[in-house]
Amino acid sequence: MKLLAILMIASASVCFAGCGESSTKSESSTEKKSDEDAAMAVSAKEYYKKYQENEVAADNVYKGKKLAITGTVESINKDIADDAYISLVGDGELSMGVQCHLQDAQKAATVKKGTQITIIGTGDGMLIGFPQLKDGVIQ
Repeated sequence: MKLLAILMIASASVCFAGCGESSTKSESSTEKKSDEDAAMAVSAKEYYKKYQENEVAADNVYKGKKLAITGTVESINKDIADDAYISLVGDGELSMGVQCHLQDAQKAATVKKGTQITIIGTGDGMLIGFPQLKDGVIQ
C-alpha cells in the first residue's frame, strides 16, 4: 500500500514538472510573438511613393503588415460610409496622400491639419490611387 502511494506521488510530481515546463515554453513563445508584432516604420511619403511606383511590389512589402506611418496631416475627412479618416501628405504636389482609417474615428476630431503624427495600423493596399492603412491608432 505504501508502495502504491509513493508511485502516485512520484507520478504526480512528474506530471507537475512537465506542466511547469509547458508553461515556460508558452511564455517564451509569447515573448517572440510580441517581437514579431513590432510595427515597420515608414514615412507617409515613402509609402505613397512605393505604391505609385509599383502597386504589386508595394503590396508584397506592406499589405497585411503592421506599420507605423509618420507624416504631415493633409486633411481630416469622412468616406462614403461616413467613417472618419486622416490623409497624410504623400507627394505634396497633387494633394494626394495616404488614407489612414482609424479604429476610433472620434480621435480624428482631435487632429489638426499640418501637424506631424504617427499612426500605427495595418497596410491595406491601394484604392483608387490612394495607399490605405486600416485599424489605425494615433500615437
